[in-house]
Amino acid sequence: MAKIRKRLEHARHNDKAFRHFDKNPDFLDWVITIAFYSSLHYVKYQLFPLDEVLANNSKKRHNTFDDYCRYHKNKKLSKHELILDLVISNLPEISFEYNQLKDMCWTARYYEYQADRTMSNLAKSHQTAIKNHCEDLSIK
Repeated sequence: MAKIRKRLEHARHNDKAFRHFDKNPDFLDWVITIAFYSSLHYVKYQLFPLDEVLANNSKKRHNTFDDYCRYHKNKKLSKHELILDLVISNLPEISFEYNQLKDMCWTARYYEYQADRTMSNLAKSHQTAIKNHCEDLSIK
């Protein structure tokens, strides 16, 4: 339970950082990047622990995302690809926003650091949708 709570605290910490950076138009690339990483921690919080049904109908419990990655190392996918697959499968309501935010972050970090307010507002909208969805699920 403590690890699960830490994931939520990490997501909320990144959410605070992202909202802090959003006030300064000089760092909109970081707004997008932090929005994605906040979202990443929200979905990890929501997904794990994860009970996976295996081909033989047995179940495998993955307590953390790292456990899941170690178990699926033969898939030869990056961690970002693995988590995206999990979001698509288990949190389809926010999979579009998550995937688009992941792509926006990649662009901001590696290709074009000069983001504009339109892009940062879209990132903020996606992050807020993901945050709200994951927080609402945790209340139920």
